[in-house]
Amino acid sequence: MRLSPVSVESVEGWRAVLNQLPKSQKTFRLLLSSDCYEVITVDRPNVDESELVAALTWSVKDLSSTPLEHQQIDYFELKVQPAGPKKLQVVVADRRKVQPLVTLLNSLKVKIELITIEEIALTNLMPKDDRPHLMLGQLRENQLSLLVSVGGEFVLQRPINGVVFAEEQDELTRQMQFDSLTLELQRSLDYLDRQLRMPMPASISLLLPVELQQWLEPRIQTLFELPVESIATVDRDVVNCIAAAVLEETPEVQDEA
Repeated sequence: MRLSPVSVESVEGWRAVLNQLPKSQKTFRLLLSSDCYEVITVDRPNVDESELVAALTWSVKDLSSTPLEHQQIDYFELKVQPAGPKKLQVVVADRRKVQPLVTLLNSLKVKIELITIEEIALTNLMPKDDRPHLMLGQLRENQLSLLVSVGGEFVLQRPINGVVFAEEQDELTRQMQFDSLTLELQRSLDYLDRQLRMPMPASISLLLPVELQQWLEPRIQTLFELPVESIATVDRDVVNCIAAAVLEETPEVQDEA
């Protein structure tokens, strides 16, 4: 049985969703929304692997907005490292938001096959070769972000602040927003070049409402001379694309957050 992706805001909401499912064994994959976790970059502590999680807990305790007693942490290493000491990406999840759902699902005999985060899941929608690739996405209303991957692995994500594309915008306003977007894209390309010593990206993917993808695609392709691929379609919107990305994830990262 294949269901449409759903977004649930509360534990009570999950009960209604689960009641619609067959009584047989249920397997879920959960994608944490960004309000449930933070990703913090820190220097790798000089400790053994067995002591790493404990050391990272103290590395991020004052950097996270989540109180220490409510933190659940895990980490991953970037395939491409910036200059300087080796960095780790520490995922700090808020137990107060995640644990009630996990407890409910366990009590209902639901198997949680995987818990992952946006930064990792979305790389499944990007090319897997050894060249850098970009993705410009809009996962929540009017909030743009830029994702970079190499070899299908996450490199970095940065929000594109101050740039808003909305349906009611006239052409002049939209063009002004596009001008601001191009500056942000250029800053990102400069960072990849100067700080990460990476070559020019091979392509950029768009994960946006279809109408906005159609408007942006020729403009970005012309300005940056990059192949542009639109991911969302009339038959598969942004939410469904994200769900497809989670389905492609491997269970080995189930403790990522």
